[in-house]
Amino acid sequence: MIKLKTVLLIFIPVMIACLVVGYFVWNKPKQNIEKAKAVEVKATDLYLAFIENEQAATVKYNGKILLVTGNVSTVSKNLQGKTIVQLQTTDFLFGVNCTLEKEVDIEVGTKITLKGVCSGFTSDVILIRCYLLK
Repeated sequence: MIKLKTVLLIFIPVMIACLVVGYFVWNKPKQNIEKAKAVEVKATDLYLAFIENEQAATVKYNGKILLVTGNVSTVSKNLQGKTIVQLQTTDFLFGVNCTLEKEVDIEVGTKITLKGVCSGFTSDVILIRCYLLK
């Protein structure tokens, strides 16, 4: 009986602490991408960094807010209806894939600057939560 009380006295406070921490982490406010400071980089340089040394580029760019400039190679929509812009690189097939937060008109071939969060590398460098800078 004493062991059960001891276990409960330890278990219950630990569970409450975990729930409180989880609640605050889950409800943490999102960072304002549009107003945050960003690392400036050209689309071709960003892509080459991942091609040449993916591990080093992941450490340097992944999870960071980037200001990426490049020429638009394609514009499409994803399944959620968000605009996807691909910026040209030195590779004919792959580039910097950017998911925009707001609906904007972008034409293929134009040079643009996008601000967003780097979320990794597949065959493309992936940027999410992107905003077009004027």
